[in-house]
Amino acid sequence: MENKACTNCGFVGRPKKYTRGSLVREIILWLLAVVPGIFYSVWRISTRYEGCPECGAPLMIPENSPIARKILGGD
Repeated sequence: MENKACTNCGFVGRPKKYTRGSLVREIILWLLAVVPGIFYSVWRISTRYEGCPECGAPLMIPENSPIARKILGGD
């Protein structure tokens, strides 16, 4: 995996994988009712993203892109 630059805070490095929602809530929904548990699980999986490990923003771009070079002061 290549390094990426965060357009929010300027961090350069490997992005971190984030999953929205709560694992505890997902387990409770599965135990109480299967159908809401399925919908919640599908929603959590569909909202996964790679974001900045410093600020959590999903705004990371390849560090060699023109925009990243401009943000980082390379151009």
